[in-house]
Amino acid sequence: MTLPFTRSVQTPRRFRNGAYALLIFLGLVPALIAADPNPGRLSVSITSRSAPAGLPCRITVLDESGQLADLKAFPSDRLAVRPGVVYTADGHAELELAPGNYALYATRGFEYGLAKTRLNIRAGESSKTSLRLEREVETQGWVSCDTHIHTLTYSGHGDATVDERVVTLAAEGIELPVSTEHNLAIDYATAAERMGVRKHFTPVIGDEVTTPSGHFNVFPILSGTSPPPFKTTNWTDLLRGIRGTPSVQFVILNHPRDLHSNFRPFDPKNFDPATGANRRGPEFSFDGLELINSGALQSDFMRIYRDWFALLNYGYKITGVGASDCHDVNRYIVGQGRTYLRVPDRDPAHLDVNRACASLRAGAALVSFGLLTELRVNGQEVGGLVKASETQLQVHVRVLGPSWTVMDRVELFANGVKVREKKFGPARKNPGLKAEFDWRLPVARQDMYLVAIASGPGVTEPYWEIAKPYQPTSPVWEPRCVGSTNPIWVDADGDGKMTHARAYAEKIVQRTGTNWKELFTSLAEYDEAVATQAASLAIARGMAWNNPEVQQWIAAAPKQVRAGFNEFEKHNPQP
Repeated sequence: MTLPFTRSVQTPRRFRNGAYALLIFLGLVPALIAADPNPGRLSVSITSRSAPAGLPCRITVLDESGQLADLKAFPSDRLAVRPGVVYTADGHAELELAPGNYALYATRGFEYGLAKTRLNIRAGESSKTSLRLEREVETQGWVSCDTHIHTLTYSGHGDATVDERVVTLAAEGIELPVSTEHNLAIDYATAAERMGVRKHFTPVIGDEVTTPSGHFNVFPILSGTSPPPFKTTNWTDLLRGIRGTPSVQFVILNHPRDLHSNFRPFDPKNFDPATGANRRGPEFSFDGLELINSGALQSDFMRIYRDWFALLNYGYKITGVGASDCHDVNRYIVGQGRTYLRVPDRDPAHLDVNRACASLRAGAALVSFGLLTELRVNGQEVGGLVKASETQLQVHVRVLGPSWTVMDRVELFANGVKVREKKFGPARKNPGLKAEFDWRLPVARQDMYLVAIASGPGVTEPYWEIAKPYQPTSPVWEPRCVGSTNPIWVDADGDGKMTHARAYAEKIVQRTGTNWKELFTSLAEYDEAVATQAASLAIARGMAWNNPEVQQWIAAAPKQVRAGFNEFEKHNPQP
């Protein structure tokens, strides 16, 4: 039976999907659509060399005006369909479209290319189109993970049912999805079996512990286990309860700069972005931090990276992660922000979850949002410790991405301070390898960590459109694709372990006491991060910022020491 073509009310592209969910919820969709009496029928088939029978994918259809097209799609029980978007579990779909000209795109998340074609749909006629979609980004030995996923079925907002969600996960190429419904421990495995996509990924039961004082994603949770307690606002008690939940191995602080329930975890009254100190009192005890949340982006994507650098300088070993926080089929895209974990990936249906958690704890993880950056220092990968026995560090950088993303710069940070930058022209649209090069760094006297961040212009096309921040801090919005590493630790002082900036500062301040002149003399041999930590410790010991002698010593200090003290004062204004 051929169903009538439906035409929805014309609204802006991003709004239309949210409006669609609202209309479904209110039961008003039939009242706002009109039937086209004579649509055309289009049979779509998407395959690849590795999946000649059909490849799970996303199909995006635009009309002549460049808007998401109105369509019907079948079989409806195996698809996730929204205006202009069809997610298919097997690469096949039957579409009904009004007569006219269209552009059709096929994608399968970050690791695959882009297939596209132009269509002319004639009234009452049937036609076919077949496209080949091939892998462009090789990620052997790395598993794609989204640690922040929701459904309308269980979280109660957004528009993706659990059946639709598992189809979108397969179609976006997420191999290790973590269910994080609000204060619920939900297993997606049954839905994945029902929709025929279980072979494409290993579902992990998690929980977004949604509290009045922050949201935390925790996993894995055993099936049938009650989720952690979520009513307390005391982080010490909260994290103790989370850690007491059987089998939980990893805890992530979500969207730390966003306001929920009138609480912002990294609000200036709660967190010192200069030193990484918790102004609420107790030490932080979470394991991971969302650096990229593609459903809750920052106007300045580097803002949370700077917060993270401060935490690392304070002495915390916190793994940076990327996630999507997706509640929808298309308003936000599941897996757009993701984390790659160093885990054997030969069989996506049977991944080692314990090994994945171990990789996260070790920092053997890469954050991806349209790009993927790999870093080696003297042969060590992310999470590793380099024993710097030579005078130079050999830094090797490799940036990967599909043909439809662009990379225009790579930056290298040592203890949170940019020490190298390489810029590229706009032609970096090549598939797979965007860039590969080496830097050489002198070995410093002190230990440090190195992080590489690649970035480029954000995708604005509807097949992977980057959404604007929903809590913007600026009217200016420049979307960026990002690929970043976790730290590689450098043991420069040769004691066989990583000594963080605050530990160096504590030793210096302990030794110099209140002899501020000697303090500044000692800091001359250390970097900006140590100086920032030393400033906080010296102020706590009674150093008067407005003391003329102190100001003279700051002014006469080496550049990195001045920068460190100024960074502290910027976030901790002194009388």
